[in-house]
Amino acid sequence: MSTDQSCNQLLDKGEKGRLLTAQAFVANLPAEVTPTHRTTAKIGAGDLEYVAKTANDTMKPLILDLANPLKELGEGGRQDFDREGYTAAETKVLEKCKHQYASYQGNKAAKEKAAAEAAAKKAAEEAAEAAKNAPKDYAGAGDDIVTITKHSTGAQVAVITHNGGSNFAVHTLDAALENTDLLVNTIGNYSGTVLFDTRSRGETTALKITADGPWTVKLVSLSSLRSFDGSVPMTGTGDDVFHYTGASKPAVFTHDGSSNIAVHRFGTRPDLLINEIGAYTGTIVWAPGLYQVSADGNWSATLK
Repeated sequence: MSTDQSCNQLLDKGEKGRLLTAQAFVANLPAEVTPTHRTTAKIGAGDLEYVAKTANDTMKPLILDLANPLKELGEGGRQDFDREGYTAAETKVLEKCKHQYASYQGNKAAKEKAAAEAAAKKAAEEAAEAAKNAPKDYAGAGDDIVTITKHSTGAQVAVITHNGGSNFAVHTLDAALENTDLLVNTIGNYSGTVLFDTRSRGETTALKITADGPWTVKLVSLSSLRSFDGSVPMTGTGDDVFHYTGASKPAVFTHDGSSNIAVHRFGTRPDLLINEIGAYTGTIVWAPGLYQVSADGNWSATLK
């Protein structure tokens, strides 16, 4: 077998090949070897001797010189590794196989460059997605008209708070500043999460705030909402929006408030599951989808 053929055998499969596997093993060999290290050395020596069997007169002694330090370590012939002998043999083999080794190094550099570029692209995409989904904060006090920028067209989620003692209401407005929906209508303090623009009508461009104290509105993306799979009860207080990702099952829903309790599911089609006043306990079909709970008390959904 020619020198090139032996070199190809030694460097076949790159880092998983015979020569570079031995090279990596030696580079990471600790001062105190274990039985596992000796077993690995013995296997590496056997792989190199396999190539030496068919090598020509020039390559055979060089490959055997490379294998011998590993073989001695593997068989326990010496307590320490003949690193100097191995390094000298490796240098001679690599000199004979310099073209194949250079080709491997070039391929390795190309792969590392491609991997780095892919990692940079992924990081940039993740950063862009994070920026796209970052919350959008608005704040003020008293009555106001607030122009908003949604995360995307269609459904949008808003986390709203109010600190006051009088009426607090939030209406959505379209591009003509016409009222399209009433999101919140309560007296005094408020803290809740609401959903809007779920129907095919004009996109909301502003919010009309009626308040007697400070308020905040935080627009959050649908992907940032909490998600349930039904393995534990879904619980909350007041208005909330969340995803349910489990299978369709009966669910016992409870509410201990005194005002309206409404539960909407937005899946393949909008569905009003509950619309009652005051405390409520009942069993309903709980299917996958986006859920909106409107409540003034504690509520829970427990799947059967």
